[in-house]
Amino acid sequence: MTALLALLSALFIGSADFLGGMTSRSANGIRVAAFVSVVGMPPALAVSLVDTGTTLTHADVAWSVVAGVVVSLGIGCFYIGMGRGLISVVAPVAAVTGAVIPVVYALARGERPGPVALVGLVIAFFAVAVVSLAPSDQHPDAPAVDGFVIALSIGAGTFFGLFYISFSRVSEDAGMWPVTIERAAATVVLCVLVLLLTRGPFSGALRVLPAVVAIAVLEVAAVIPLLLALQRGPVAVASVVASLYPVMTVLLAGLVLRERLSRLQYIGVACALVSVALVSSG
Repeated sequence: MTALLALLSALFIGSADFLGGMTSRSANGIRVAAFVSVVGMPPALAVSLVDTGTTLTHADVAWSVVAGVVVSLGIGCFYIGMGRGLISVVAPVAAVTGAVIPVVYALARGERPGPVALVGLVIAFFAVAVVSLAPSDQHPDAPAVDGFVIALSIGAGTFFGLFYISFSRVSEDAGMWPVTIERAAATVVLCVLVLLLTRGPFSGALRVLPAVVAIAVLEVAAVIPLLLALQRGPVAVASVVASLYPVMTVLLAGLVLRERLSRLQYIGVACALVSVALVSSG
């Protein structure tokens, strides 16, 4: 059940990330992320209100706030990276990084993955190196795969990994309220970043509103099964299976944007996905 919930989350978040990356190519990435977070508050609150009979502790609130803060920073890095570089590179690098960190955390807490999972971790590091360093076979006007984009991707993955860890600390009795608390914390952080880092924080809001609404709904739909998976199953399994989201992101990038990678980079992307599957099965 844990793997199924995490896969459902991956499907939704992969679609949301693709739309977010496309939107960030015509609008500021931080601004898009903030708009999405604000628009996502009402559906998140509605889900929490429907789930009655819950008991929310101070620790649940604290971990939910931490989750919102780190995921907001991760989304900001992620959207900026996809706005500057290939979506089909940014997504796998962030996913592998975000999958490895919870596994290390799980090991420190006593979870012991089998030899198959350990092989998956080795392949994950190889995948990051190949996708990051291999020359791309792309159109002249395609976004570049540069060091800054890779740094943003790894940074996003690091924050996503911390998000998985934080959400896993929320108790099952908290119900769906952590979803709203996490969204609220993320909204505050992203709005502050918009005010500090951009001019005309609300400019272009109407132009990207349809995409923002779609992304917000997909993100809330992704967080719900992810929370359930992290609460009810091993952190390593839930977080790594959830990190399969690049499958959908890369697929959409290829079909819609016709993004082209070199053969070596395709091997790296495949290795990233294989590593996630191995870690989850081991």
